[in-house]
Amino acid sequence: MPALLEKTKTYRRFPPERMIGTMSLEEWIAYLESSQHKSNYICGEVVEVAGASPEHNQIAMNVGRALGNALEAQDANCDVLGSDQKVYMAPGLYYFPDLCVVCGEWKVDLYDALQNPCVIVEVLSPSTEADDRTDKFREYQQIASLRHYILIDQSRVAVTHFEKLAQGLWAIVGDFRALDDTLKITLGAAIAEVPLKQVYRRVAFPETT
Repeated sequence: MPALLEKTKTYRRFPPERMIGTMSLEEWIAYLESSQHKSNYICGEVVEVAGASPEHNQIAMNVGRALGNALEAQDANCDVLGSDQKVYMAPGLYYFPDLCVVCGEWKVDLYDALQNPCVIVEVLSPSTEADDRTDKFREYQQIASLRHYILIDQSRVAVTHFEKLAQGLWAIVGDFRALDDTLKITLGAAIAEVPLKQVYRRVAFPETT
């Protein structure tokens, strides 16, 4: 048998240093109140949220401000919530996304986790990008109210916009690579337009080769 077939690799979704341990949901809620760091709850496993770079934080603030202003200008009944808002997806699944939008009445569970976001935004980092595009995205899709999932690269101009279409199918409706592009998010009668120039306002990209 070829040597390559003899070797098996164990898939690790998260690096060991981010794994805090196994807890009940109630234990995790109590842990959040005493911890200095946010963590996600994934079927009993508690995983520390990866630390954010200045560029990551700048982009999240830019998007939150621009998206909130665009919705307010159209008098949309929607609110933009930051990264301290935990979101419920399914029994045993809770995350802290970078940004989310809720329209209409908020629905929260007993742990103050939002149950009905219609938009979730994640700012990508090298340590989280693969998960944001795969496992976490599939878990977010369990939220019945979710209509838009937006991924924003922090190291270059790159924004990918997924939208839930008919029959629950998700498709890429925008894949932007230029500062002159504009992200458009349809929420009922409102269409929020966010130019990428605002998304990446005052963001210094690292030098690449």
